[in-house]
Amino acid sequence: MAESGGGWVKVVVAGNPGPLTLDGTRTYVLGPEPCLVIDPGPDLADHLDAVEVTLGTVQVAAVCVTHYHADHAAGTADLILRLAAPLAATPQSAERAALDPPDLPLAAGSTLDFGGGHLEVILTPGHCADHVCFHWPQARALFTGDVILGEGTSMIAPPEGDMAAYMSTLERLAELDLSIIYPGHGPEIDEPAEKLIEYLEHRRERERQVLDALAAGATTPSEIRARVYEDLDPRLFGAAEGSVAAHLGKLVAEGHVRATEDGYRMVGPA
Repeated sequence: MAESGGGWVKVVVAGNPGPLTLDGTRTYVLGPEPCLVIDPGPDLADHLDAVEVTLGTVQVAAVCVTHYHADHAAGTADLILRLAAPLAATPQSAERAALDPPDLPLAAGSTLDFGGGHLEVILTPGHCADHVCFHWPQARALFTGDVILGEGTSMIAPPEGDMAAYMSTLERLAELDLSIIYPGHGPEIDEPAEKLIEYLEHRRERERQVLDALAAGATTPSEIRARVYEDLDPRLFGAAEGSVAAHLGKLVAEGHVRATEDGYRMVGPA
């Protein structure tokens, strides 16, 4: 468990490290009392025990979920029972995570009050359709789940990943006045404006690389991945091809690329 934000943000890292989860999913406890918990994480008893110990006897205003993926939400049902706390989630996230309907259903513009002020709910589709981020204006902080990571980039892959939606999400988040980002995986980001610009530039450059690969004769996500991602860990081939497919989907929708029976072809300059 680590602290930041003047001791008002405590971080409990789950024991689920991996190529996509980095050192593990981060569960955040926000204070002062009444507290909020953001992303209970995976259904691991030792992790939920650690969250409960971190909270102690303080009142919990809500347990909040950024999106339905198991590494962020699978421990939710157990944790809300342990804490006797209400669930704050979008109805879509709750349904997809097999949770009861949320006590505090979230939508664009929803707010959650706690001892440190309030969180504003921002709809942030792209990684998946139900994703939300939590903006804490009093601390100029943003809790980003899987939209922004502390290291590397987020996986955007069909069928649920939508690159056009994700780019729009990044552009909207870049307009916020932030001093820190708390990601769902990896260390906190103390230069948020630079990170958001980096993310946008990375996706724009990746799109150019996909178009260059198509122009050079690659026609499938696998062939494009091999040209675009050099010296890639083989464990990440599937994620990289998913990212390529998401870019292709965006380019097809924009009319720059067409899908054929045997692959993808450019139809004009992008």
